[in-house]
Amino acid sequence: MKMITSLWIGSYAKKEEPGIYKVNIDKDRETLTVTGRYAGASNPSFLAEADGFLYAACESMEGTAALFQINDDGLNLKGAADAGDMAPCHIYAEGASAWTANYGGSVTKYERHGTSIVKSAFSKREGSGPNQERQDASHVHSITPFPNGKHLLVCDLGSDALAVYEKTKLMVVKEVKTAPGSGPRMALFHPKLPVVYVMNELDSTVLVYKVGQDGDIIHLDTIAALPDGYNGKHTGADLQLGLNNRYLYASVRGWDGFAIFDIEAEGTLSQPRHVDGEGKTPRSFCVLPDAPYLIAAYQDSNNVALFKLEENGMPLFTGNEITITKPVCVILKGAD
Repeated sequence: MKMITSLWIGSYAKKEEPGIYKVNIDKDRETLTVTGRYAGASNPSFLAEADGFLYAACESMEGTAALFQINDDGLNLKGAADAGDMAPCHIYAEGASAWTANYGGSVTKYERHGTSIVKSAFSKREGSGPNQERQDASHVHSITPFPNGKHLLVCDLGSDALAVYEKTKLMVVKEVKTAPGSGPRMALFHPKLPVVYVMNELDSTVLVYKVGQDGDIIHLDTIAALPDGYNGKHTGADLQLGLNNRYLYASVRGWDGFAIFDIEAEGTLSQPRHVDGEGKTPRSFCVLPDAPYLIAAYQDSNNVALFKLEENGMPLFTGNEITITKPVCVILKGAD
């Protein structure tokens, strides 16, 4: 096992300020260290790596996707492409293609040609939901590839919908509605079982779907991520698997903690256990695939914290954290 693992951290920052950070984890010493700071993109809140390039969803009113080349010295900004909509807030990349989920209510596809990036397809969505403050219109929040390599699962928080897109031309082939006012935000496919999990933002529940043929998903269960008796403000944030896919982790803002689900037979979930976080407003987090560590970004307390996962799946704060302004996204470097 390599003792040093590197991460990319995306954050909210002005274009001329560092917004992307390279962070090393020393698993022997259980420490986090910032080893690179990179400017050039406005609010590079979510990141994706593919084929030696780092893509950033630039979450601003102008709406762009930025392209960085990864080299021995860090990152080299190569260019950006117009998303065609406001606030790209999530990005997925593979090969020379990338896709953004735009909070303005759309999905954009990009193609990389050498070291330049261009928009190649665009799909605008319609719809709304019962939460007048958050669901006045379509608000696409994430885009996740199906294991079949043909489809993308799009979470539309604004219209309580899970839309299945054909990858190349962005044609909608299926759509599944979630509970009114639930606000689907993030999706995560199990790597070995025909199951996909969805984090709802507005009601902080986790959905379980069976994955069928040709982009079919069939609802199996809905489980609350919040602890019993919690009555404060809350918004579900992210999902990750850990410890050889035995546990599913969910972050919830407002309550500012983690729900830990045991993954049972055929991918079903137990009722969750809970642990408080080590900051305010947990956003994205990363669970290492080769070591029992979880790294969480806390947007409103400006810190990234390192947890060690105990054998029973529970995260235990190591006492180690770093200061990063408004961190949002944590991804593994080299995981394309």
